[in-house]
Amino acid sequence: MVTVLLLCSAMLVLVAVAMELWLLADRRARQRASLLHAEQRLAVGPAVPTLAGLPPRGATASAPLPQAPSLPWDDLLQRAGLRPGWRLPVLWLAGGLLLAAMAASRIGTAWLWPITLGLLALLLGVWISRRILGVKRRLLRQLPDFLDNLVRLTALGNSLQMAFQTASQQVPAPLRALLDDTLSATRSGLDLDRALSQAARPYRLEVLEVLAVVLGVSLRIGGRSDQILQRMSDFMRDLEQAQQELMATTSETRMSAWVLGLLPPLCGLLMAIASPDFFQPVLHAPLGHRILGGALVLELIGGFLLYRLARSL
Repeated sequence: MVTVLLLCSAMLVLVAVAMELWLLADRRARQRASLLHAEQRLAVGPAVPTLAGLPPRGATASAPLPQAPSLPWDDLLQRAGLRPGWRLPVLWLAGGLLLAAMAASRIGTAWLWPITLGLLALLLGVWISRRILGVKRRLLRQLPDFLDNLVRLTALGNSLQMAFQTASQQVPAPLRALLDDTLSATRSGLDLDRALSQAARPYRLEVLEVLAVVLGVSLRIGGRSDQILQRMSDFMRDLEQAQQELMATTSETRMSAWVLGLLPPLCGLLMAIASPDFFQPVLHAPLGHRILGGALVLELIGGFLLYRLARSL
């Protein structure tokens, strides 16, 4: 009974995390579809006469190029600033299986396998989400300086493509890797805006999609792109300052929510592994079953309330 309750609690936590990720992915998919629709509407221009029925010059430059097959988790690893491929997932899986085997052999029950793997998956998800947040913050912190260099080079008389290439050489990582991928795609035949949109797809940043739309409009229609880029740079700096003030105000509450939510199950697991004889009455005595069941119910209620509190900030 106790092991079933432990397994159900771990499954509920994983289901809650999966639902949150699914909702975020659905919302971002709708936003990307809206931006793509706007870009396609802006890209439609008047028909250009051709000679002998040939397509206009450069018409094939925007054709999508075949991409190398990627693994399902490559975008996630790249978004977290990790190396894509098989190596890291295999190492994580092997380490999780080893730790679960040690915990199951220490306590003497096979039900500890899914519980340990569930807790490790939860901790790994939290760590990856923190890395993704850190990479996004560094990208957003580097973009205004890049846009300022782009505006300055454009004002000096350089074309937008040449200014983009020159400004990309002065940017550190992680934005440098994204811009290098963009330039590599442009050398393969893609337009600058489509190359930037393709290179920025794993990062899921709306500001990069907006920048790709602005570049596409400037390349196809014209206009004062330097003024738009300068306004984007100023707005991003103001937004970053406001976000930093908000995070500084709410960081203590959010960190307290994470600590209070993860501390009870982790302490219980460590106590069971370190001292199985001390923990055995909780697993076998009827009173221990009731205490453990009540603790699980309180943990689920407290975790839900802390989650609501952290999301409201």
